Amino acid sequence: MTNFDSELKPKRGLLSKILAWGATVVLVGGGLFVTLAPTPYLVEQPGPVYNVFSTVGGVPIIAVEGHESYPTTGSLNMLTVTLLGDSARGASWLNVGLAKIDPSLAIIDKADIYPPGWDDQKLNEEADVMMLDSQSNAKAAALNLLKIPFTSSIKVTQVSKSTPASKVLKAGDTLLTVDGKVATGIDQLREFVAATKGQRALKLVLSRDGVQKNISITPALIDKEWRLGIYVQEVPEFPFKINIEVGDVGGPSGGQILALAIYDKLTPGSLTGGKNIAGTGTIDPAGNIGPIGGIRQKMYGALRAGVKYFLAPDSNCDEVVGHIPDGLNVFKVHTIKDSLKAVAAIKSGNTKDLAVCTK
Repeated sequence: MTNFDSELKPKRGLLSKILAWGATVVLVGGGLFVTLAPTPYLVEQPGPVYNVFSTVGGVPIIAVEGHESYPTTGSLNMLTVTLLGDSARGASWLNVGLAKIDPSLAIIDKADIYPPGWDDQKLNEEADVMMLDSQSNAKAAALNLLKIPFTSSIKVTQVSKSTPASKVLKAGDTLLTVDGKVATGIDQLREFVAATKGQRALKLVLSRDGVQKNISITPALIDKEWRLGIYVQEVPEFPFKINIEVGDVGGPSGGQILALAIYDKLTPGSLTGGKNIAGTGTIDPAGNIGPIGGIRQKMYGALRAGVKYFLAPDSNCDEVVGHIPDGLNVFKVHTIKDSLKAVAAIKSGNTKDLAVCTK
């Protein structure tokens, strides 16, 4: 029996080692799969928070030149989100799993962020363009609120092929007059184009590389509307410089906070009264505040930055209700005037009459 037992022990030891080694391989392989395997999802998380009264890389985020400006106190905080994963791989299964239990994270289909043909470079380029538009709109909204006059030019951003404009207009052209009238906006141009009913040429005076040109284009019926075949953009031209430096932040959602900060810098006294306030939302030149993405993550980002007051677009209320983190007070706004009212109430310490999101 002794000899028989002694022969079995090495075999049992070898079996145990094999089983242990196999378990290790399974655990390591499973861990690598969960950590590294690509998914069709991205995970959105709270990103950096920027007090727009501060600096980025030693440069003021907002600086006014050529017009009197005033010191500010407190903070107006612009919020961001960041994505885990990219166009090539998506987020890891580990991050996707964590997002299912962490309310500050959100799972997004990769296709919703990266349409066909898009990659990270394309996404960043589009975000940069949207940020520039947002800055322009924020400046316009603040100046309109202060009744400081400014002008706008109408720039051609794209010319469609095989359309009436394709042989005579180029991207970058600035429209000066339309049928003898000073070009004032996109709605005006559409009205003049429609009035021709394709029966006569529209006379345009444009500026290209500093040289004025006179051209005529007869609109064509495209998708049941009379069109020239161009895309245009209103570009405000302000009477003084308002420089905005946000580093690598992109997208349109900083509009509301940038407009409030510009307004504060151009008016005496402190808008916030030293309070720390955060907010998000697009803005147009008329001061209307629009919806944005990632508002749940931005609320958590504000709270983690020590901010107690948050201004949210009323059009995002469906995502706000039931998802406000404890300790954060969220007020809904529809226009920049609503935002000013909310900030004044926060400054006074009496916010009980401010509008909030409800079901």
